Amino acid sequence: MSWTKISSNHYRRPMGENERLIKFIGDRAHSAGREQWSVSTTATFIPSDNRSAKEWATPTLRDAWKLLRFRHPSIASTPSVDGDYLEYIVPKEDDLEDWIKETYIVVKTKNSEDVIAEMKPGPFMTLHFLPHNWEIVLHTSHWRTDGYGAFQLLNALLEAVKIVIDDGLPALPWGEEVTRLVPSVETALALPDCGIPATTASAIKYANTQVFLKDSVGVTYNGESMTRPGGTRAVRMQLSTEKTQSIQRATNERKIDMYAAIHAALAKVNLTYAKPTTSVTLENEKEYASTIRLSLRPLLISPFTENPSVAAGLYTGGYIFKVTLNDHFLKIARQYQDQYENGASSEFVQSRRQFAAMALSGLQKGLLLSNPPPSNIDISFVVGVDEMVKSGFDTKQGRLEVSRVGLGVETLTRQPCLFFWLFRGQLDLSLVYNEAYQDAEQVHKMLNGVVEVLEHHGSTYIGIIT
Repeated sequence: MSWTKISSNHYRRPMGENERLIKFIGDRAHSAGREQWSVSTTATFIPSDNRSAKEWATPTLRDAWKLLRFRHPSIASTPSVDGDYLEYIVPKEDDLEDWIKETYIVVKTKNSEDVIAEMKPGPFMTLHFLPHNWEIVLHTSHWRTDGYGAFQLLNALLEAVKIVIDDGLPALPWGEEVTRLVPSVETALALPDCGIPATTASAIKYANTQVFLKDSVGVTYNGESMTRPGGTRAVRMQLSTEKTQSIQRATNERKIDMYAAIHAALAKVNLTYAKPTTSVTLENEKEYASTIRLSLRPLLISPFTENPSVAAGLYTGGYIFKVTLNDHFLKIARQYQDQYENGASSEFVQSRRQFAAMALSGLQKGLLLSNPPPSNIDISFVVGVDEMVKSGFDTKQGRLEVSRVGLGVETLTRQPCLFFWLFRGQLDLSLVYNEAYQDAEQVHKMLNGVVEVLEHHGSTYIGIIT
């Protein structure tokens, strides 16, 4: 449903079922001062001129942040108290300054990993500037955007920086921005209402894939069943351009995409670092379950298709898929390839509203949690980051170079998650984990294991690099 004008400066729309589901999952951790699956994206840049970091902090980035809100107002939308609606208030000058004070933070000593580990829930998207590292961090609730949207917003912020450097902050006719408030995925895909028998049956089918996690191989973790989560951390690895191209050539020759190969490598790593189990499952029948995550952005209907203003919107979906770990690498990779190519079927898309409504209802009723809890390494990736985030911006003061970008979500469970993307022609991998359940040494070994499968153990599987 579209946004409705409530008063002269007040707009609202109903929250979509998928937004409600993701918000409920995130909110459950608020009592601990955390938010499950909140999204952080980062960029390290080389400034375009010799001005001090203080001058960059104010006014350049501060003004660019204002411009980003004007162009993408949904970064400042908030849920209503009852959780039924999204609200947006057109700001007056004092309101805008209050929003800036609450959402733009200059961090003088910490690195981005520490900033992310200490993130607290908040009503808006926030921008953090680390002047000593020339790094920025965008952080937001997951109900507000997904990985693709997070990178698009990061680029939009950098575009705003270029505008401010070149010509200063342009006039912002507040009130006009409401035409760019984003729709829910249900509206943007024209999804059918709940209760239709066919979509209900499909939603049940996809919901039932959650049972695959019960018997999935999971990695070892620290602590006991009652150990409370700590901060979210990540171990990152960036492969050289040459190594990245070598992987791409090898996967292309075997008619699989890089993301399917990396997913298969992760499956093998889950077995290598599996926690001890008392399961009666035979060794050669061990299974690994993980999420097939699918972007729905290419399927948005007009006028939302290719519309940059929908960056601050949640347009993704997924289901659990399992593979048998004694299968050879290429067979597993081709299974993933098939899921990524065909998973966003009409049946899958049309069931998204019903699926989210059913899942939320189950969570609200307090479905029993798995015991022991799952600890499989999950996976998420973004295709086309090189096209979404420019590596450099030519300004009147010189060239602003973006040297590296990053993406991750807050995790409060025993399940690490592997994120990866290509930027500046290099494969970047980030294994996100909770510091209460894994430590950096463990996670580094796991991440290194993924690369080793691709690089050194290829002959055992398919010769992924030749």
